[in-house]
Amino acid sequence: MLDKKRRPKTHLSDDEKQIIEYAYKASFLGARLLRYHIQKHYKRNISHNKIHQHLLVVGLARHNLKKQKKRKRCRYERKHSLSLVHADWLDYDGTQVIAYEDDASRKILSIGEFTNATTDNAIGVFKRAEDIARAYRGEITAVNTDRGTQFYASGGEKKRKGISRFKQYLNARGVKHIPSKRNNPQTNGKIERWFQEYRRHRWRFDSAYAFAEWYNNRVHGALDLKYFETPNEAFIRKMSCENTLGMFFEWCEREVSL
Repeated sequence: MLDKKRRPKTHLSDDEKQIIEYAYKASFLGARLLRYHIQKHYKRNISHNKIHQHLLVVGLARHNLKKQKKRKRCRYERKHSLSLVHADWLDYDGTQVIAYEDDASRKILSIGEFTNATTDNAIGVFKRAEDIARAYRGEITAVNTDRGTQFYASGGEKKRKGISRFKQYLNARGVKHIPSKRNNPQTNGKIERWFQEYRRHRWRFDSAYAFAEWYNNRVHGALDLKYFETPNEAFIRKMSCENTLGMFFEWCEREVSL
């Protein structure tokens, strides 16, 4: 029989408050994902509502009215890693930032910071993303970008010069280029969402590479929260069978040679 005098616990202990603040300073996650971070690293189960209320009290969170509205669009994603990569440029206080993000796993494959947003820089950072893909015995099969001049030849330029140099490079590599629809930034929404994290947290790190590594090893809300999955872990889990088999054979050859 339940005790009629029983009352649910409505307050946080000092220890729980300290855990929430330590966990936030390590991950900078919102209350919903911070709950899973705490479960994974501190083995404590604190509801995200209590976490959010405490973050509000200590000034580490604020109300977001936009999240209280129903979204009109549904999220889509590819099944396998490297089947589609998103890319775009961001002007961050005069620094031109470009990143290539895997659609299936949300892993940042490569990132670059420059003084100018040029086609050469876009191609150079994409080559680094290709190097990462080859390290996992895979190949990038498609790239989604907006219709910026660094990626896409539009209007008169398209008529005069044909396809852009970026697309020419992709064609030579056998990679499909998927430009976003006009006036429809949601097509490339995953990289746009990642730019929010870049604006919020880039200043905390000495380099863009360090920031990307931190992001790739942090719990991600679009992945398997049951297992506190990170982009790096999802990237491996969602690899195609061919790539996984290739890595296995490479490991076997290395073990035999040793």
